[in-house]
Amino acid sequence: MLLITILVFLLIGGYVLLILYFLLGWLRLNEYVPANAMPVTRVTVVVPVRNEEKNILNLLGNLRDQQYNKDLFEVIVVDDHSTDNTLKLINSFSMSNLRVIALKDDPALADASRTNKKIGIEKAVHAANGTLIMTTDADCHPGSNWIKTTVAYYEQHQPVMIAGMVSYFHDTSFLGKFQTLDFLSLVGIAAASIQNGFYNLCNGANLAYTKAAFLEVDGFRQIDHIPSGDDMMLMHKMAKKFGDKIAYLKNKDSIVYTSTEKDFVTFWNQRVRWTSKSTHYEDKRITGILAFVYLVNLLIVLNLAIGIFYPPMLKLAMWMFLAKLCIDTLFTYAVTKFFRRENLLWLFLPMQAVHVLYIILIAPAGVFGKYNWKGRRI
Repeated sequence: MLLITILVFLLIGGYVLLILYFLLGWLRLNEYVPANAMPVTRVTVVVPVRNEEKNILNLLGNLRDQQYNKDLFEVIVVDDHSTDNTLKLINSFSMSNLRVIALKDDPALADASRTNKKIGIEKAVHAANGTLIMTTDADCHPGSNWIKTTVAYYEQHQPVMIAGMVSYFHDTSFLGKFQTLDFLSLVGIAAASIQNGFYNLCNGANLAYTKAAFLEVDGFRQIDHIPSGDDMMLMHKMAKKFGDKIAYLKNKDSIVYTSTEKDFVTFWNQRVRWTSKSTHYEDKRITGILAFVYLVNLLIVLNLAIGIFYPPMLKLAMWMFLAKLCIDTLFTYAVTKFFRRENLLWLFLPMQAVHVLYIILIAPAGVFGKYNWKGRRI
């Protein structure tokens, strides 16, 4: 029993140190304040879409309203064999700097089963006139200063890649609040990791990189067969080539907002899709951290189950959970304070209990399971 107790405390101690590492990175990352000068870099905003008739017009409206010289940016929407009215709506939208690429018009990509998001983005980047590529998704809502703020940061610091912030709109349901807390924690970890020089997370809904850097790392070549990972896997390739020229933009004007998933099945498919790329990471430190976090959560549940028959294990489960709860609360508070979502922490205790079970279930589902995305079974 003594050996088990020591092992458990070493594991939870390691977890506490890991979250402290992220917390310090987050606190060290200063909020960016752009200069008054208007940036002048040419920009191409790339939007990959598939069956987005409910969202695409809102996004195009947001992009048309950008406070940036219309002669200096273009929007390329890449349609990946939509089966609804998405393409028709895009073609009817009045916007002088909008271009459309339909993958079905390319004979080599006419078979919908042979395409994916990465292929569409790569085709758009090659066609882009911009020096800086910015990507977002059809269901997102960037503010009017999104391009201007991102480009100002690029011109001041000259990174080859800029990871930006993504947040959810307010959702009062339990599932919505759970998603928001979980997602903001991931946003905080991404920001902290990049600040610390560890390039493990970013989000394609708000990502920027130079066209030259994309071409220099051969884009998505060698990873284009993997359905997801157009953001993180590209960042890993950039990190190997350019090292510390990857930055994180911490700025409220550059936040891109999106909506939570409204039902559990859709949410589960989304998270399985996100988790599915974890087996393809070349940087085994990322795999090691994911496995370690999974083990900590698994041991909490195992100790709790064994504790029903052997009470000392119940105490270990309690101490593990309390230590995890305390350090996670500290980190999540720091992140939610920036996004003005501290009110969500009132539900942090029950959500932590649910989150432990979620981690245990989502990991094997992501590695071994299948998921539905935009009408495709993957």
